[in-house]
Amino acid sequence: MQRFLPAHFCRGGTSKGLFLQDRALANISHATRERIILAAMGTPDPDGRQIDGMGGGISSLSKVAILHAPGAQHPTPDSPNAFPGVPWANDIAKARDSKSGWDVVYRFVQVGVREPELDWGSTCGNLISAAAMTAINWNLVHNESILNQLVQADPKSGPHATLPIRILAANNGLVVTANVPVTLDPVAPKPTLVAITGGDAVIAGVPGTGAPIVIETPIPTAPLRTGNPRDVLKVGDHEIEASIVDTGLPVIFVPADRLLNLASSTHTLASSPAALDADTALMDLIERVRVAGATHAGIPLSSAAPKVCLVGPTDRKDADLMIRAVSVGNIHRTVPATTLSALASAAAIPGTIVQSVSSSPAHASAPNTGDVVPLTIVHPAGTASASVKIGSVDGTKRPEAIVYTRTARLLFAGNVAVPESIFQGES
Repeated sequence: MQRFLPAHFCRGGTSKGLFLQDRALANISHATRERIILAAMGTPDPDGRQIDGMGGGISSLSKVAILHAPGAQHPTPDSPNAFPGVPWANDIAKARDSKSGWDVVYRFVQVGVREPELDWGSTCGNLISAAAMTAINWNLVHNESILNQLVQADPKSGPHATLPIRILAANNGLVVTANVPVTLDPVAPKPTLVAITGGDAVIAGVPGTGAPIVIETPIPTAPLRTGNPRDVLKVGDHEIEASIVDTGLPVIFVPADRLLNLASSTHTLASSPAALDADTALMDLIERVRVAGATHAGIPLSSAAPKVCLVGPTDRKDADLMIRAVSVGNIHRTVPATTLSALASAAAIPGTIVQSVSSSPAHASAPNTGDVVPLTIVHPAGTASASVKIGSVDGTKRPEAIVYTRTARLLFAGNVAVPESIFQGES
C-alpha cells in the first residue's frame, strides 16, 4: 500500500526539486515527516542514483521545498513536531508589514543521496524561482491590483505584468523578492493569475529559454563572516588563504592554483567536474579546507554548509573570473545561486580572494554607495551573472542586496507516492 501526497516537481534555475504542500506534513511527527521526504526522494541509495525516488543522484537534483502562506495551522514553535526554521514564520502581523513582511513561507531541505541525511539549515537560491512560480500556481499569493490590470487589458495584446513575491526563506529568516512575469490563466473559470514560463532568458546549464524571474536577496549583515577580507586557515601542515563570505549561506573562497598545487593535481580549474570529482586527493583537501573554515569562522558544519568555491582568473572577454563550486562533496555542474550571490558580494569588497582574481575594472577599486556592481563568472556549463547593490551602514559602505535572474518550469503536477508503512503510529 502507498499513500499519495499532492506535489509539484519543478526546475528552478539549474536545480530541480520536489515541492510539497505544508498541510500534508504539518500535523504529523517530525520523524515521520523526514521519513516521507527520504522515501519520496529515494534516499538512502548506496549506489548514489536515488533509483527508487524523485532524486537525481547529485545535490542539485536532490532537493525538497515546502510552501505555505503565513498563518498556516502548524504545531507551535516550541512543539517537538514544529517545522525547523525561524519560529515567527507564521506571525501574521509580521507577515503583513508593508516593508519587512512576506507573502509566502519557503522551507528548503537538502536531501542526502547515499546517506539518510536531511539538512534543514541551508537554503537554495536556484529553487527560489520555482518557489515563486509554484506559489502563484497554488494560489498562495494574491494581488488584486495586477489581476484587475490584466482583466481590463485588451486580450489581443497578450496582457502580462510582473508580480513581486516576497518569500520568507524560513531556514535563515531572509525575505527574498522574486519578480515573476504573470498573465491570466486561459482555462480558469474565473480571473486567475498564472506564471508565464515562455521567454527569452538563457541560463547556462539549462537548454532552451524561459521567462526571466529577477530575484533580489537582501544582505542584512556584513557579508564577511569573520570581518576580514582574508583569513589564513591551518590545514594539516599547510596555511591556506581564504575569504569566508555569507550572503545567506556561508561560502569559503580559496585560490584554485593553491589547492591544485597542494594536492599535486594534474588538473586545472578548467577541468571538467567529473575529472575533478575523480581526483580523490584534491577532493579530500577541499573537505579539510571546508572543515577548517567552518571551525575558524564558527559556522555549524552540515553536509550542505559551508560550501567551498575554487576561484581563478579567466582569459574570456565576456567574464571576470572562473570558478568551480563544491556542493555536498561534488563539483557543482554549474553554480549554486547562493554561491553566485556570495561571489558578487566578495568581488565588490577590496582585499578578498575573489576581488583579487577578477579582471573587471569594476572590481579594481572600492565601490561607492549607490553603485550597482556586476559580476560574470565562468562555470562548467557556461557563464552566470549577478549584481550587487552597495549601501551604507553607520557610514561604512558594504553590499546590501544581490540581484540575479533565473528561469523556472513546472515539470509535473500530481502526487508523489510513499509507502503507507511510513505513517504507522500517526493518527
